[in-house]
Amino acid sequence: MTFTHKLFRKPSFTTSAFATTAALIFNLSALSSPVSAEETQAITSPLENVYQAQINSYYSINGFYNFSANQGDQKHLSVIVDATDKIDDLIEKVQEGADKAPDTEAFENVTGAWKKYQKVLKLNIKEVNKTGYPDLRLAGDMATENISLNRTLQTLYSSLATIPSQKPNQATEISRQAGLNLALMMTKYSARTTSTVSQVYSGGDTEITIDTLATDFEVNLKQLMKLSEGNEQALDLLDSALTKWDFIKSSYINYNENRVNFIVNLYSKKIISDIDLALETL
Repeated sequence: MTFTHKLFRKPSFTTSAFATTAALIFNLSALSSPVSAEETQAITSPLENVYQAQINSYYSINGFYNFSANQGDQKHLSVIVDATDKIDDLIEKVQEGADKAPDTEAFENVTGAWKKYQKVLKLNIKEVNKTGYPDLRLAGDMATENISLNRTLQTLYSSLATIPSQKPNQATEISRQAGLNLALMMTKYSARTTSTVSQVYSGGDTEITIDTLATDFEVNLKQLMKLSEGNEQALDLLDSALTKWDFIKSSYINYNENRVNFIVNLYSKKIISDIDLALETL
């Protein structure tokens, strides 16, 4: 079951503190969207499907943090709806190959984790629509289920990667690791900068700090640039990603001091898109 706008009452909300950046928000919002529906349909690789499900899992909970911090702003709800619809589609595609996989239990675990996360995410959205604020207990449960979903997806990815025909090359593996690092970084940053749900996204591997993730991401990005030497198109895209990264990395590294969540979100999503597009040319 996926979310639709009809499920939620449209809440009232006050002018954001970032109102002065409204024009920038409008102009850049198109750049921040996850993979388009058409692009999702075109994906055929099982590993790519799992990777995109992970990315959209982060986008969905990150969207909730922004939704809850902006008193139920509907544009943030649309991000959640878009991401969850994509996860539904991607998991369905992944399930089509379950019988051929070396570990069918991994598929079942993903399906179960997705249903649990989807249920509690829906409860959190209803709470914000009802009261204008998140319930910290529910938000904590949602974070726990999101972490569980991403663990099951990573387990499935590792299982599928043991199939010789599916094993990714070095550039693909580094690109996906960079994308996941940045998506996790963005989610942790949003959880910290939206004060009402601060600190709820924690546990397990997510205990790694934002500044450590930032260091790892930059290493991955520079590795990709080295692997792309001689490919002008890939280098242009990765150079664009690096320029955006240079603009926001101080916010990630000094995450306790800088509070520019909206811009960090915009550029982070666009960087992930640049990396994905660069990989297609390699």
